[in-house]
Amino acid sequence: MKDDLQLSSEILELLLRSPWRFVCNANRTDQQNFFIFLRFTVLLAYSVYVAWLSDPEVVMLSRLSRCSKTASLTVRQIKAVNLIATQPLSTANGDHQQSSSSSSNIFPATIVFGSVAALLYVLNREDGRFVAFADDGTVQKKSALREFIDAETASLKKKLANKNLPEHVPYVLIGGGTAAYYAALTIRAYKPDSEVLIIASEGETPYNKPPLSKELWLYGNDKTFRTLEYIGVTGKKRDIRYESDGFYLNPGALKEFKHGAVAIIRNTTATDIDPVKKQVTLDTGKKVSYDKLLIATGGKPKIPYPFYIPHMRNKVLTYHNVSDFQRLHYIAHNSKSILIFGNGPVASELAFSLESKFGREKLQIVHAFSEDYPMQHSLPPSVGEQVETALKGAGVVVASKHKPLFIDKLPSGQVEVIFENDGKKKRVIVDHIVVADGITPSVKLAESAGLEIDDTIGGIAADSKLKTSNPDIFVAGDVAAYVDPIQGRVRVEQWENAQITGRLAGQNMTGNFKDFHHPSSFNSLFGHYIHLNGVGRLDSSLETVAVFAPVDKDDPDSAKGVVFYVQDRKVLGVLLVNVFGLGIELSRKIIADQKEIADFVQLAKLFDIYQPPTPEESEAATDTDRQENPEKSRPQEVVPTAESPADSQAKATTTA
Repeated sequence: MKDDLQLSSEILELLLRSPWRFVCNANRTDQQNFFIFLRFTVLLAYSVYVAWLSDPEVVMLSRLSRCSKTASLTVRQIKAVNLIATQPLSTANGDHQQSSSSSSNIFPATIVFGSVAALLYVLNREDGRFVAFADDGTVQKKSALREFIDAETASLKKKLANKNLPEHVPYVLIGGGTAAYYAALTIRAYKPDSEVLIIASEGETPYNKPPLSKELWLYGNDKTFRTLEYIGVTGKKRDIRYESDGFYLNPGALKEFKHGAVAIIRNTTATDIDPVKKQVTLDTGKKVSYDKLLIATGGKPKIPYPFYIPHMRNKVLTYHNVSDFQRLHYIAHNSKSILIFGNGPVASELAFSLESKFGREKLQIVHAFSEDYPMQHSLPPSVGEQVETALKGAGVVVASKHKPLFIDKLPSGQVEVIFENDGKKKRVIVDHIVVADGITPSVKLAESAGLEIDDTIGGIAADSKLKTSNPDIFVAGDVAAYVDPIQGRVRVEQWENAQITGRLAGQNMTGNFKDFHHPSSFNSLFGHYIHLNGVGRLDSSLETVAVFAPVDKDDPDSAKGVVFYVQDRKVLGVLLVNVFGLGIELSRKIIADQKEIADFVQLAKLFDIYQPPTPEESEAATDTDRQENPEKSRPQEVVPTAESPADSQAKATTTA
């Protein structure tokens, strides 16, 4: 009996720690799962039977207390164990014996657990909406049961974190993204003993978002959807999360560290700010006061008409975070066609990455947008056409000038989308739709605090120090509408902007005030076809001057050039096409100088846009050749004409 008791106790501990992983395996057939559930029922009933004859107060609850420390038990699981822990049945001499009363109670218990197992089996067969992870690293469907369990587990972890939440933390950062992470680092750098609390609405710790549309697809493996790792250009493994979980404390342990630390509370949303009491209210009802507060709430994905339809939610995915990446990973592995709608960098990068990874034979990607060419808001026509060429070269179907009018779900399970194109209606049928059309800044929390909102560009209004209308509240990231010394008030949706503003806000929150002066940059990658780097104001409505070196005949895809975004002959932004090195820092210097430029071709020579002739080529060139071809291997500036994209790559083009 002692051995049986130990065995049953170990089995129940295993079931309590990870019951669903023990029972369910998405790799099995329905018939295999049925027999597994049958065995599970018998095993569980036997364990309960043996435990019933023992002292459950000593055996079961002691193990439960150890299991619960892992925070993997749901509330419902704990209640179930409490039901098992009834009064022990024992004889006078202490030997555990089975009485007629206990025997009669075992049969109802077996029936109950058998019914539960049958219910688990039925739920496990239901098609899910999200992804689950199998032992072999492949993507599997997540059942409605698994979704429920994950939600319950996250809810329990959230309650445990909120239970010991300190009443006061000097630095509170609302938002769990890049801006909050770099603000926390900077606060700790300037005040090493400071206590910092990050309030994150996602279940992940702060992570790097750009790889969600590029590197995770292009350089990841079959386990990337779970590990969020990929192989970098140097051959080293890269994790998109900035730090391991061990870097962050549980909020309850924050006061135990004499020299401070950074704590994080996940799956939690701030619902209200009281600027008078300097207090933040969480969705759990808990409140925490602060000395300085950072709002870095980012934004919510835009869902343009007609994609926001409730009954189409399982067919339309907005692409914004890790959970969206994991869901799309499953969708891409189980679909034949996907429509990606949107005309920003994320939409174009995602279309290119998906088609490059899966190939046209396995997955057809349709990239649709209302404008004339990809990324039209930021790129001049000549560069936009190069991006379109790269997309088509990867196998993407580019549907420009396509305005969505109507969507509907067909009996086959596919989605029908009706577009207007050049006055005609066009029909596109795909398995799924992904919307990546920018964000709407999340300002509701700031409004509740009475902070000033910029109605023109959106976002929370701030000065050049990222300080809001309340001197104790700062902003950073996508939601920040701050004052740029050259461009005036701006709001920038870029990863590096989140990093720069996060650092600056963190520094200013410690009292070491500094004005914003460092314009952020971005990069966009389309395989070996085209690599874009930009800094400053990249607005295609400005006058643009594009200077490209002559294209190498042996490598027509290696076009290198620089595009200047100009106002009154002063450079406000610079776009580098396949130009690396110190180009970004040089661009920042040109923008900061704000000098009137007389000759943009001469300015372009500061960048490495073309390879100078080798010594051998220089020696072979004759004086006559130089006189007859004075512009050989040199960029040229011309009056804009209606030229083809291939022609425009070899010239400097000015557009208004």
